[in-house]
Amino acid sequence: MEAGGSQQQPSNWRRWAFVVVVILALVFIIQNSQEVEVEFLVFGSAQAPLIIALAITCVLGFLAGWLTARMRRGRE
Repeated sequence: MEAGGSQQQPSNWRRWAFVVVVILALVFIIQNSQEVEVEFLVFGSAQAPLIIALAITCVLGFLAGWLTARMRRGRE
């Protein structure tokens, strides 16, 4: 035990990597705020701010990765 009585926990590199990726994604999204036409596979197309399209894409990518990791852990 240390003299001060407090123990330092090792830094969690995954948490730091996640924070860095989120910050980079937010900066990228905020810098791209112009109107664009978004074409959907089945539903046609619509005008939308690029910031919204990028944010939705990031959220869907996060959910896909999270669900994939969760399903793999369930098999083991």
